[in-house]
Amino acid sequence: MPYPVEKGAAVTTILLGANGRLGTILTHFAREEGLDWKTQARQGDADIIWSGDFGDTAADQVFQNYATIINFIGETGTDKNQLESANVEFVEQLLERAARSNVKHVILASSAAVYGAGDGTPFREADPTAPLNAYGQSKATMERVAETFAAINNAPKITIARIGNVAGADALIAAAQRHSADGIAMPLHRFRDGTASVRSYIGPYDFFVAIKALIPTPKTKLRTVNVVQQQPVSLDKLLSAYKDHLLPDLSWVDRPAPDGVPRSVVLSNDTLQNIVKLKDYDDPADALGRQTAELPNK
Repeated sequence: MPYPVEKGAAVTTILLGANGRLGTILTHFAREEGLDWKTQARQGDADIIWSGDFGDTAADQVFQNYATIINFIGETGTDKNQLESANVEFVEQLLERAARSNVKHVILASSAAVYGAGDGTPFREADPTAPLNAYGQSKATMERVAETFAAINNAPKITIARIGNVAGADALIAAAQRHSADGIAMPLHRFRDGTASVRSYIGPYDFFVAIKALIPTPKTKLRTVNVVQQQPVSLDKLLSAYKDHLLPDLSWVDRPAPDGVPRSVVLSNDTLQNIVKLKDYDDPADALGRQTAELPNK
C-alpha cells in the first residue's frame, strides 16, 4: 500500500456532486444515518462549495490526506464535448490531484451503459464493453483512463461502480411523472408475446447501502463492481409500483416495442454480493416503488 494510514489519522469520506440526482439520494441517507460524510456542490448547503476548477483554492478542501472521494460529478446528456469534458477529462484531473494529495481511495461513478444491449445474459464485470451511445462511450473511456492511472505507483486505490437503473432517479419515473402531470397516458412498449422490457434496478436505499459498502479501501489497485439489485424487474410491474406508491393518476397504454429495443438488459451482482448482502424481496418492483416513495420531495 503506497499510502498507509498512520495511527490516529483522520479518514474522511467526501461526496462530489451531492446535489445531483444520485448525489442527493446518497446525501439524504448519509445524513439520516448520521454519517460524517463531507458533501460538495457548486452551490447550496453542501459542506464544500467548489466549482470543479482544480485551480480553485476550495479544491484543497476536497483533496484531503487519506480521504476517500466518491465522484458523482458528471454529464448524462448527448453533447459529446460536454461528455468528454465532464466524464473523462475531469476524472483524469481528479485522479492526478488525488495522487498528489495522498487520497487513499477514489470511487468513480460509471454506468451499465458501457455494456450495450447484450443478449439477456447477465453482464459480468469482466465482459467486453460495447456502449451504444455517446454517454456510454464516455463512461467506457473514463474507465480506461482509470485503468491506466491505477498502474501508477502513487495512484490511490480506484473503485469503478457500474451503476444500473436507480429507482427514483431513472428515466422511467421521469417520463411517468411528466405524463401523469399532463394527464396523458404513457406509452409502454410490449413485445409480441405481451411481455415488457426487463431491466436491472436498485432501490434508492439499497443504492446507498451498496455505495457505503464500497468505501473501505479495497486490496486491489483497481476493481469494478456492478451496482444493481440481484432481482431484475419488468417495467410494467415497476410502473404499477410507481402508480401504487407515488403517482395515483398515472396511466399507460401498450404500444408495440420498436425494432432494436432490447428485451432484457441485466447485470450480475455477484461481485457486489460478495461485498455486501443486499436484501431479497418477495416483490422487487413493489420494493422499488416503496423505497422511492420514502425519499423526500417525491
